[in-house]
Amino acid sequence: MPLYVLTAKATMPLNDGMRIEKGMKFEVNIPFAHLPFDSISSKSIVQKQLGYRGFDFTGHESYLSGGFFDYKKV
Repeated sequence: MPLYVLTAKATMPLNDGMRIEKGMKFEVNIPFAHLPFDSISSKSIVQKQLGYRGFDFTGHESYLSGGFFDYKKV
């Protein structure tokens, strides 16, 4: 699976006082022929992988987009 580096474009408040700060970087694996935010299943994969790192996007799924994250294939 290709590896993508996601970089937060803005500070995003999440549940339970958690937040993603502008400039934070995350590495995620996405299946071949997909981009991190091109489909609901890709967004779900990103959400799960960030959830493993302690970031709960429940109720804040709109943050999972190219408007809030830059992404680059490594």
